[in-house]
Amino acid sequence: MFFEMSQLSERDKYRMLTSCIVPRPIAWVSTMDRNGVLNAAPFSFFTGVSIEPPLVLFAVERRHGQKKDTLVNIEATGEFVVNVVTESTVQAMNETSRDFLPEEDEFALAGLTPMPSVHVRVPAIQESPIHLECVLRDIHEVGSSPHALVIGEVVGVRVQDTFIRDGRVDMAKLQAVGRMGGKYYTRASAQMFTLDRLDWRKTEI
Repeated sequence: MFFEMSQLSERDKYRMLTSCIVPRPIAWVSTMDRNGVLNAAPFSFFTGVSIEPPLVLFAVERRHGQKKDTLVNIEATGEFVVNVVTESTVQAMNETSRDFLPEEDEFALAGLTPMPSVHVRVPAIQESPIHLECVLRDIHEVGSSPHALVIGEVVGVRVQDTFIRDGRVDMAKLQAVGRMGGKYYTRASAQMFTLDRLDWRKTEI
């Protein structure tokens, strides 16, 4: 079956893309407004885009035609933290996807503990084992929705000591969670396997 995107509604396009681009990592973004009110929200249109400088990108769609608190806060402060979602934090992550008023502290409402960051004023989510501290590099608005593409430079990464093995993040212990289509999620630890990386520079006959 072939789907002509120009013939689909915006909602159907969303459902199609989010069912095909899987699994997706989740950026659990913590921000803070100018008055110190904390916000946390998950975004699964998220990826790393560059190593030098180390850049990450996530997309924020407007809700009911209004900018989400995450975007408003980042525009105001120029800072945010990407927290990694794990099996032990997935329920709290889901709580932060609700519509809250801008003046409501989403850390408190979701039972999350703010953890001071090293390089940014925005706190990380202590319950998450990995925090990417970011400063805003750019925001691009695309599409008719529109979506804001938020590009941040990672200025520091904190990983809980128990998740480090031989100088790297222990993938099996991390138990990261990814987003699938609809209400489906996936456990990264469930069916992990390894492949030896091929060296494309070698030519073998």
